[in-house]
Amino acid sequence: MKFNKVSTGVLAMIVVFGGVVVDAADDPLIAQDPVVLRFVERSIPWYPDSSFRIVSDQRTPTPSGSYRTVRVSRTCENKILTGEPSVVIDEVTGLAYLGSVGQLPFQQTGTAPRSLRPFLEGFLPEVLQRNMNMKVRLSWDVPEGATSGALIPFNLIVDTGYGEFPKPVAVTSDGNYLIMASGMPLDGDPVAIRRAQFGANAFVVWDHPGGDGAKVEIVEFSDLECPACKAKWPMVKAVMEENGGAVRHGMVSFPLTSIHPWAFRASSATWCVGELDTQQVIGFKELFYDLQREMEVGLVTQTSLDFVAGQGLDETLFRGCYLRNVSLAAVHSQLALGHQMGVNATPTYFVNGWMIQMPDSEWFPGLIARLAKGEEP
Repeated sequence: MKFNKVSTGVLAMIVVFGGVVVDAADDPLIAQDPVVLRFVERSIPWYPDSSFRIVSDQRTPTPSGSYRTVRVSRTCENKILTGEPSVVIDEVTGLAYLGSVGQLPFQQTGTAPRSLRPFLEGFLPEVLQRNMNMKVRLSWDVPEGATSGALIPFNLIVDTGYGEFPKPVAVTSDGNYLIMASGMPLDGDPVAIRRAQFGANAFVVWDHPGGDGAKVEIVEFSDLECPACKAKWPMVKAVMEENGGAVRHGMVSFPLTSIHPWAFRASSATWCVGELDTQQVIGFKELFYDLQREMEVGLVTQTSLDFVAGQGLDETLFRGCYLRNVSLAAVHSQLALGHQMGVNATPTYFVNGWMIQMPDSEWFPGLIARLAKGEEP
C-alpha cells in the first residue's frame, strides 16, 4: 500500500497528537460516548471483527467555543489498521474532523485567530517545501455553507506540477492543533454521506455499470503506478464478475505525484479514454498494470495512443483531451474528491460508502454478498 505524502508528511514536522491529552486507556470511568464511537467506526477503513473503545477525551475552551479531542482505540487482526485514530469535535458547529492530527508550535500573540493566520501562512508552506519538496499555498475560502466555531476550516492548495487542487484542513481557534480532514456532522452517518456524494459526483468514472438496480457500488481510488493497486485489482475484478449486474464499479484517479513520476500523465489519459468510452477504462488500466515495471514518463503518451488506436477510439478527440485543460482539471477534481473523503493511501475503495483499504480474499467477497442483500458489513 502506498501512502500519500501530502496527507501524512506534515506530521513529520509537528508533534503528533496526544502529547497534552491525559491518557485514560486504563480508566474504567471514561465515558464511552456511543455517538463518537459510531462516527469513528463508520468513518475509518472497515475491517472484520474490529473493536472500539474511547481511551482519551478532553474538552478545551476557547473564546470562540469549546472543542473535544477524542482518541479511540481500534483493535483488529490487521496490525496496520489497529491503532488509535483521533477525532476533533467542534462543539459549536457539531462537526467532527477525523484525520491526521498534529500539535502546532504556535505562540499566541494578541487575539489567537488574528495572529494564527499569518503564522500558518508562513509556517506550513515553508515546512512542507523543505521537508517534502511540496509546493502549497493556503486558501481561507471555505466551502459554501461551512461555518467556523472552535475550529477554523481552510484549504491547502497543493501544486502537482500540472496545476492545483484543494486539500481540506482545519485548525483549532487557539492554534493548538492542525487536522488534515474535512468536517462531517457528528450525528450524521459518514457511510450514507459518502455514498450520496459519490452518486452525485461527475468525476467518478463508472467503468463497470452493472445492471438496473445494482445493489453494490465500488468506488476505487487508485494510481496506475501503484504496485498495491495492481496486486488487489484481480480480487476486486473477480468479485465484480461473480456478482454480475449486482455490482457497479467506479474509477477515480488518485495519482501520488510526490512519489510516482508518471502517474499524473496516466491519470490524464485514463480520464480521456473514459470520455470516449467508459467501458474501455478497465482495459486501459490493466494495460498500464501489465507495463508498470517498464513504464516511464516518456512512454505514457505513445502507450496511450497505441491503446486508443487499437480499440478504434477517436485519436483526434483523445489528443484534444490528453494533458489539456479539460483532463488536467478533471484529475485535480478527482484528487480533491479523494482528500475530501479522507483518502490517504492507494488503493482505497468505498463499498456502498464503507471505506476499505486492505481488502482480503478471505472476507471481501463475503462483504460484497452481505451488502448485496442490503445488510450491514
